[in-house]
Amino acid sequence: MSNNQVEMEKKHVTVQIQSAPPSYIKLEANEKFVYITSTMNGLSYQIAAIVSYPEKRNSSTANKEDGKLLCKENKLALLLHGSQSHKNAIYQTLLAKRLAEFGYWVLRIDFRGQGDSSDNCDPGLGRTLAQDLEDLSTVYQTVSDRSLRVQLYKTSTISLDVVVAHSRGSLAMFKFCLKLHAAESPLPSHLINCAGRYDGRGLIERCTRLHPHWQAEGGFWANGPRNGEYKDFWIPLSETYSIAGVCVPEFATIPQTCSVMSCYGMCDHIVPISAASNYARLFEGRHSLKLIENADHNYYGIEGDPNALGLPIRRGRVNYSPLVVDLIMEYLQDT
Repeated sequence: MSNNQVEMEKKHVTVQIQSAPPSYIKLEANEKFVYITSTMNGLSYQIAAIVSYPEKRNSSTANKEDGKLLCKENKLALLLHGSQSHKNAIYQTLLAKRLAEFGYWVLRIDFRGQGDSSDNCDPGLGRTLAQDLEDLSTVYQTVSDRSLRVQLYKTSTISLDVVVAHSRGSLAMFKFCLKLHAAESPLPSHLINCAGRYDGRGLIERCTRLHPHWQAEGGFWANGPRNGEYKDFWIPLSETYSIAGVCVPEFATIPQTCSVMSCYGMCDHIVPISAASNYARLFEGRHSLKLIENADHNYYGIEGDPNALGLPIRRGRVNYSPLVVDLIMEYLQDT
């Protein structure tokens, strides 16, 4: 057993399925709001999540175990948000519904410091990439631990098959796969990168453009979702540099068993569109690239968008999220 495996097993993880979620969280009939609690060295934190149970099952592949009807190939899809975001942002609610209709279990989470999860471990450091990886290790334990699988997913056999991540969440996704590989733990088969950044220098340049004195001041203020409200909170330097300093080319060492899809808006105002081609080259031979004309970083249409596809309008702009979901589902069905 590797040191990384031992490290991940030191945590004590519990799951609490909530009978009544906060009033601002709306659930489908097949969904539950849960807290995943991790305790290590006497310190605890909670990760808020929504689990969606599959809406259709293939009876030809089912068997009996523990008196329940179980699928032989139960698969989980994990959805990860980006910066100043949350588990129901952008396309995630719709994607969870479509994946569940297709037969997946789906877990969408709030990273610490966001949504309904615990505060950041150290406010002076902020939401660092290292903290995101700790959160993912905790979530992964609900798959690797049989008792947690049965409690949360209502099945004793489930595997993490798909990870869909947006923006900085993509960096956490790829880094976590490297960690799983080093620990000789099972990896997901499909990694879906939605508008992930490739070059960290661009993040530093963007922060400097928006907040000219942020480095001298030790950070900047931002606005994001917290416990059902949008609030202002401080982003310290360490949070930004933990993302900007990622060595993306090392992601190429993720095993070939992981196929990759990337989806970018061609009018992304936050991440340069060059990131799309860079990821395509990095994962050449196992990469599928989808570009959406007139869409920005969060898959909204730009001003003057003719809406040639007749997509819904949200907040006065064309909403390309349904198209993103369609593209992801097509990719999963084709691979």
